[in-house]
Amino acid sequence: MTTFTALTRWTRATAAGARLIAGAALGLTLLAAPGTAQNLFAPVAKVDDSAVTYYERSQRMAFLRLLNAPGDIGQLAVDQLINEKLQLEEAERLGITADAEAVRTGMAEFAARGNLDVEQFLTLLAQQGIAAETFRDFVSAGVTWREVARAKFLQSVIITQSEVDRAYAEAEPTPGEKLLLTEIVLPASSEASLKASRMRAERLSKITTSEEFSDAAKRFSIVSSRLNNGQRDWIDMQALPAPAQAALRGVREGGTSRPVVLPDVGVAVYFVRERETVRNTNVGTLLEYAAFFIPGGRSERALAEAARIRAEVQICDDLYPIARGLPADQLVREELPTGAVPTSYRAELANLDPGEVSTNLVSGSGALVFLMLCNRRNDVPDSVSRAQVADALRNQRIGALANDYLAELRANAHIEYFN
Repeated sequence: MTTFTALTRWTRATAAGARLIAGAALGLTLLAAPGTAQNLFAPVAKVDDSAVTYYERSQRMAFLRLLNAPGDIGQLAVDQLINEKLQLEEAERLGITADAEAVRTGMAEFAARGNLDVEQFLTLLAQQGIAAETFRDFVSAGVTWREVARAKFLQSVIITQSEVDRAYAEAEPTPGEKLLLTEIVLPASSEASLKASRMRAERLSKITTSEEFSDAAKRFSIVSSRLNNGQRDWIDMQALPAPAQAALRGVREGGTSRPVVLPDVGVAVYFVRERETVRNTNVGTLLEYAAFFIPGGRSERALAEAARIRAEVQICDDLYPIARGLPADQLVREELPTGAVPTSYRAELANLDPGEVSTNLVSGSGALVFLMLCNRRNDVPDSVSRAQVADALRNQRIGALANDYLAELRANAHIEYFN
């Protein structure tokens, strides 16, 4: 899939840059004399049976300049267009096409990176001489290739529990936003219900008060939040589905989002009650530990029992069978921020890796403390779920395989360049 390092900076295009692009576009128009107009669709490169035309290259170059893309813009434009021809050729071979709704969502997500809706972004492109079809084709190629990648590699990509555990433990909060939302989700189980829900959602998106929106949520929403008038607790923007993120980026407090289609869920509209910017990314540490109390302090008998238990346990879960039938308070297992862990425990746990044990402490009641570190992880927001971490790992793996596959397609293709 075509990517850029400068996507989030496209709104910073300088006035001089804008004039340059506009001038280039005007120049193309003025040069469209009988002989030259035909040359707009002459090939600058051929990829098997497909051609990259002078017009496509010119349009992509203007688009890249608007995005402040680095490097040789002309070469980058041709390389991207060649890749897209190969991606679409492979999609056609596999019988895969871009879903129209997915393309519309992709366009909305892209435009939202500059806090614009699609119509505003298309207007900006038109001002720079860039056709709407250029943007639509760019997004469509990306969406199509994503579906190709998932069709080819999704079943073969296995993310293990240990990989999720490791990634989740290393997860860190990132700057972003938290939202207090009221939501309405309408049914979309059939073409007829989708059409009806879109029409109703358009009307609901015109609501301007929290009270009216909550009343509508009680009446129309199909998800469980309707029992609470559609109101949800604080949630990180990143925890929302991508289409919802795109729809909410430019919505201020007291505003209503445009309708969005959430695959396998329905048609959603959101009312923003509050929003808060998260700037502090300092992350704390959570310690999960188990303390099993062995009567007898540091007696020879108690230490021998500790050694016997150590030979039988590899992880904290292994302590439960040992504690079966004993008083409930003889085994304590907790996950706490480092600062909330008892001082004596914290000092011992600092020297342990998960699965390791300390028997250096005696409790206040005189029992030997069999102290085991279960896990040490970053204190990530509750809205960052293990399922999200697993999805991110899976998408990274699929993306890497897709890049390798595209390189293979390119190596096997017949590519010819023209001056």
